[in-house]
Amino acid sequence: MMFCLRLLQRSRVASVRSGIKCLSSASKRPLPKKSENEMMVEKSQNIYKNSPTTAKVISFWGASSSLKKGLLFLIAGSFGYIYIKIVYRLYKNSEKQKENVNKVKTYGELSVGGPFELVDTNGNPVTTESLKGKWALLYFGFTYCPDICPEQMEMMANVVDIAQEEHDIEVVPLMVTIDLERDTPQVLAEYVAEYSSKIIGLLGTEEQVDHVCNLYRCYRSKGQAYDDPNDYILDHTVTQYIIDPDGKTVGYFMSNRGLEERVPILLDHVKKYREHKENDQTKTEDTSMFEGIKNFLGFNTTAA
Repeated sequence: MMFCLRLLQRSRVASVRSGIKCLSSASKRPLPKKSENEMMVEKSQNIYKNSPTTAKVISFWGASSSLKKGLLFLIAGSFGYIYIKIVYRLYKNSEKQKENVNKVKTYGELSVGGPFELVDTNGNPVTTESLKGKWALLYFGFTYCPDICPEQMEMMANVVDIAQEEHDIEVVPLMVTIDLERDTPQVLAEYVAEYSSKIIGLLGTEEQVDHVCNLYRCYRSKGQAYDDPNDYILDHTVTQYIIDPDGKTVGYFMSNRGLEERVPILLDHVKKYREHKENDQTKTEDTSMFEGIKNFLGFNTTAA
């Protein structure tokens, strides 16, 4: 009887051990592979869970037709082209500005000159505003000057003619008389006509002429008369001033400058002025373009 019980117990233990082995071997078996559709579903669920925006884009792209995809490519390409064009323009402007820094270092307004109002020999007003748009040469002198003024007037007429005939640059020559006692409109008109029909003689009241002389720092002093009270000499500054089309004084000719020096100096100022204007125009175009982009994108909205 005892022997039978032991055999029964051993058989139970053996069956339990064999069951455990089966379970352990079953747990080590590889799980069945998921199908491709199941993997795609699981991946989509993860995308929706972790990044809803990306999932929406992917869903929209997948649901879009070929026409929609083509339009999207076209729009993206257009924005890319605009971006590249803007970057290239900024690069070119940067290079041009670096070049202009070296070329236009000396361009600028002198600390002389300013708004004035005089009249010509016919009584017509001549002001800085009426002269804008043209280059001008301004000289202070008087018709009874024995030698300096005739030399400077002839030099000024030659510079104006060369600039017009050889370089197509219009320059208005101006002579402001500082001798208000003897230089009547008729006397001044006859005097300037001897050198060039282009030269405009300018007159004014004592206050107006003083004002212009102060603006251009023109020194003038009446000398002593001996036998004849009208026979006197005026000392004055012998300088011709270069005025650009904006009405700014940008240069000058001292009396010791010859014709071979004056023309290149004038041409250099014209060149620098044009480069300066082109640079300003480029900046204006870029500003307008960027303002248009900002308005299109809604960046220029202001709070009410």
